[in-house]
Amino acid sequence: MNQLDVLAQHREMLLLAEVIGWLHDYRKCSDEQLKVQASNSQGSALPRNELANRYSQLTGVNLQLPVQTGARTITNLLNDKTWTNDLLGQFLCRCHNTAHFDKQEPVGGEQAYPGTQISSPFGFERTIPTNLTNQMWALPWASLANYSQNSQTARQTMLSALDKLFTQVGADTRRPINEVDLWSWGLLVGALYKAALAGALLTGSIPACKDLRWRLLGVRVNGFDYMLNVDRIPDLLAKQELLTDCLNRVRDVLEVTYPVGSEVYRDENGSVFVVPDVSNLLAITDNSGQSLRSIIEQAFAQGTVKSKCDLQLGGEMIPHLELEQRPWWGQDPNWPDSSNDELPDISSLLNQMIVSPANAADIGRYWENKEAADICTVCGLRPQGPSSKAAERNVCDICEARRADRSQRWATSETDRTIWIDEVADTNGRFALIVGQFDLTHWLDGSLLQSLLLIAPHDPQNTTSKTPSFSRLRRIWETTRRFWHEVQDATLQALSNGRRRLKIYLDAQPNLGPFHVYDLVVGPTDLSVVWVPPQGGAAGYLLTADNLGYIARQLGAESSIYTNPAAAAIFVEEYLCEQFVKNACQPILRNPDASLSLGRANLVSGVKIKEIAYQDNAYATAIPILAEPRSFLMLVPADKSLKVLKQIKAKYECEMGKVRDRLPLHLGCVFAARRTPIRAVLDAGRAMLDQKTRLQAWQITSVKRQPAHVALQLERSGYSIQWQIPLKMGDGTTDDLWYPYFFLETNGDDSKADASNRRAVKISMPHGNIQKVKEWIVHAKDLRVGETIYRWSSTFDFEFLDTTARRFEISYDAHGRRPRRTRPFYLEDLDRLEELWRYMTRLTKTQRHQVIRTIEATREAWYGPDDNGQSTTDKVFEQFVADTLAGAAWPKGQPWCSIDEEWRKKLIQAGVRGELADVAELHMEILKE
Repeated sequence: MNQLDVLAQHREMLLLAEVIGWLHDYRKCSDEQLKVQASNSQGSALPRNELANRYSQLTGVNLQLPVQTGARTITNLLNDKTWTNDLLGQFLCRCHNTAHFDKQEPVGGEQAYPGTQISSPFGFERTIPTNLTNQMWALPWASLANYSQNSQTARQTMLSALDKLFTQVGADTRRPINEVDLWSWGLLVGALYKAALAGALLTGSIPACKDLRWRLLGVRVNGFDYMLNVDRIPDLLAKQELLTDCLNRVRDVLEVTYPVGSEVYRDENGSVFVVPDVSNLLAITDNSGQSLRSIIEQAFAQGTVKSKCDLQLGGEMIPHLELEQRPWWGQDPNWPDSSNDELPDISSLLNQMIVSPANAADIGRYWENKEAADICTVCGLRPQGPSSKAAERNVCDICEARRADRSQRWATSETDRTIWIDEVADTNGRFALIVGQFDLTHWLDGSLLQSLLLIAPHDPQNTTSKTPSFSRLRRIWETTRRFWHEVQDATLQALSNGRRRLKIYLDAQPNLGPFHVYDLVVGPTDLSVVWVPPQGGAAGYLLTADNLGYIARQLGAESSIYTNPAAAAIFVEEYLCEQFVKNACQPILRNPDASLSLGRANLVSGVKIKEIAYQDNAYATAIPILAEPRSFLMLVPADKSLKVLKQIKAKYECEMGKVRDRLPLHLGCVFAARRTPIRAVLDAGRAMLDQKTRLQAWQITSVKRQPAHVALQLERSGYSIQWQIPLKMGDGTTDDLWYPYFFLETNGDDSKADASNRRAVKISMPHGNIQKVKEWIVHAKDLRVGETIYRWSSTFDFEFLDTTARRFEISYDAHGRRPRRTRPFYLEDLDRLEELWRYMTRLTKTQRHQVIRTIEATREAWYGPDDNGQSTTDKVFEQFVADTLAGAAWPKGQPWCSIDEEWRKKLIQAGVRGELADVAELHMEILKE
């Protein structure tokens, strides 16, 4: 029997071992445990025999593997007092200790019960729910009773239940290690335990517990480029679903079919698995002689849409498989007598530039017997066609079927969402691509974890930083991914604003492609509609795929109508009834994909509209594209974009405010008209995500200390920002001694840190790809006016694609600046720019144009089209801007002098820098306010 088949033979037992690892600390998910660990300790821990008492059927369920002759029952193995009895228990104990590298022993930090808090890796706390014990006993324990007969279903049932419950509970309640949630803890132990046992089966040798080591296996692709290289949103969503299914199939192979590993990381570019320390793992074969590498590649290629075999990925791209070269054992087995800890290098797997080539042999068969053919515009690999429908749309049959499937689901089952840009666009016919990115570079390589303290510095010798443990790194990216998913859900909910669709019934069956989008000529504009063919005896109809508010506006409706979704739908309905039903006018329906050379003939010639129906269900006017640990992309109406951006900023400041100097967030907004090619918009969004974070020095000009926070005024090169740093933990009373620290510039003079009088610690500060000499970090509360701190700055950028070529202007130099002198802005400028605009709206539209045109025309006349910053430092030009603003026709009762002096100065500075022109462009030209 070949080695891989040994794993398949013992599949049920390996999966059971994994579940035991997940559950090994289950008693911590109880009210009793919270009470015992509390500072006001009360009661006793949950008895170890309670599981056997409640679920007696589990006492007969055995874990039996050839690493030892005897078996162990589930209830026995879940009792940590029995772990030293045999090898199965010893392996589990070693895996527990390996993960225990995560749980360093803090000094103090006990919390009171009730009101115990669980923290994020960045110090944002939530209250742990009550009634935990009852919820824990309600887990699907009974599913383990027949595990050998139904292991895969039981595993998935338990996984889903634990993911929901254990993420709400801390593996330890003491601060600051209350950020170790019970699910991350159990998930890692389960992954290590299964991999350790699988490694023993694969190699045929049983290592001593102290010699157990593991590796990481990366399955990586260039998923970002693969998904975004499209011309239509349905194609993008189909590729996203396809890639997800590919990675799911690989996960099933490695976790279930041949249970050798567990997925511990995933983003848009692939997955990372924990596997045993077997150096030739990818070369190991099954009984048919197929290697694990080949099996993974084959499973990846079988990824498809809606389980349809004819829509598989095939050879469109090949994943890059890399097994970590250096094994690791996590916490030193001789702990606490030794400190030779070994950690996996996950950052090197994640930061590689991956090229995902196509499989030439697989793609080549589509070109057999093809003398000449155009290439599919979606996959860029197969020839167009061969069906006439696909050829007419310049795509291959496979890509057309994937696209049609997505359109069908939109029309029939996912009616609360949209996949059409025309439905996203606002009443001005414009939409926005919002992009966001966390820079996790120095978090995933572990270097910035030194700035999170385990023992707060009462003196420099009694300080310990948090270890860059594997599970802690995992929680970091899980936290940022959850952040983006919560943003996505909140935005979808907020933008479900009551827009409606119309159903247009015809008097005869047209010859139209099922679920294909067409343009219906309506007066001076085109209305996007999708043909929904007859189903289940119901008549077919054209379903609108457009913002009816925009259409109503184009048809001459008043503002009170086109800004009201319901009124706009009724207005368009009445217009269509009057035009096509009562007057029996011939409708003109065209294929937007057809070549202009074909004349775009009317596809419903001789067919009339007989009825218009109102579809009474609202849909969200946003399209989620990506919500991964680092990156976020979402399409929203242009007029809602600033609101969404400000909500993201507020959430970031609330949940990451204590580490905002070390966890930069980059936000961008690409505006475009509704018929702008989506490929150009996505290219612009990708360009904004190419921005690299720079470490910058900022001087502290003001410190205002409050009991719950400290307000800092920071200045750099004439720019000033304000920060409010939280100083309390989630209970509102406990001082945060662990998270809100800043890198202090001392220029090698340690006396500037004044460590004897304030909380200050010396650690290595990451910079680029190297480690700088050690720098001091100082608690936010102890910072002083005149000091200089380092921070990784967060930014905000925007661009309007008035032409598709405008996307090429989005590029960043070595200093992170664009050719446009003002962009990108600092993220904190969002509030300042909004306040500046509020003051500028006191002027009439004509006056605003005149003031800004005067300033910008003078700048160009004095310094040329590229002034290289001369105007921003010229006091004469500054005085000119001040005089221009003061001389504007401010309204009676609100003269220039009535504006607060601070904001008069900010208005002048914004005019000198050219920011007033940006603000006016954003609000007047793009958003058309």
